[in-house]
Amino acid sequence: MDEKPTRAKGRVSTETLGTVAMALVPVQQVLVFAFLVIQPDRPLSDLDSLYALGTLGWLWRAGAIATGLGVIVLAWGLSRSLARGKRVRLAVTTMICGGLAVIGTGVFPTDPPRPDGTVGYTTGGVLHFIFGILGLLALLVTVFLLRGVFRRDPRWSNAVRWTARLAWWLLAGVVLLVSLPEDSTAAGATQRLIFIPEAVWAVWIGWRIRRLGPPAMPLENGDAAGIGKTFPISNGNGSS
Repeated sequence: MDEKPTRAKGRVSTETLGTVAMALVPVQQVLVFAFLVIQPDRPLSDLDSLYALGTLGWLWRAGAIATGLGVIVLAWGLSRSLARGKRVRLAVTTMICGGLAVIGTGVFPTDPPRPDGTVGYTTGGVLHFIFGILGLLALLVTVFLLRGVFRRDPRWSNAVRWTARLAWWLLAGVVLLVSLPEDSTAAGATQRLIFIPEAVWAVWIGWRIRRLGPPAMPLENGDAAGIGKTFPISNGNGSS
């Protein structure tokens, strides 16, 4: 019977990292749904960041910060669960950058729209916009990078299919979002179609980190786990 990989004394376990990530990453999207009841007067066509301007705006901002921290913890967990390599380091770095950017959107709230639909940007509003774009792009790049990383790691190869689907879904959503006019009524719905699947995927990845744990120690030639090779994509039930 295979022994469960042990962790060095004093190090946070992958099980803990996966659990924390699963708890924190979806906080913002859960709150967005809660705001449909808390503030029913705001239509779904509005960007969810406008909830930060209401009476309970602090709650939306706290949710964004919690989600950003969850993304960073998820990156930490992946760095511990995946076999080491340049692609892994790059994916982890871009995910951490994405998490920091999400935190930035919570620290700096957006600006309210004017009656004519335009926005008079303040310094905080500009920073919110910049962090929002950087976070979206960083997490998009991360998902594409992880698609290749998972393909090369036999323990993660059955995550390739859904990661690839998410990557192309996010790319299509980002292209649509940036092509919409500033006052488009479709912006809010498009934003939710981007973030909700991404949050579900992140929770699933956190669960896999919990379940898989750290990689086994490689042999001297580095091939104990087939590191660096490309593996067939599993359909999740053990077959390719």
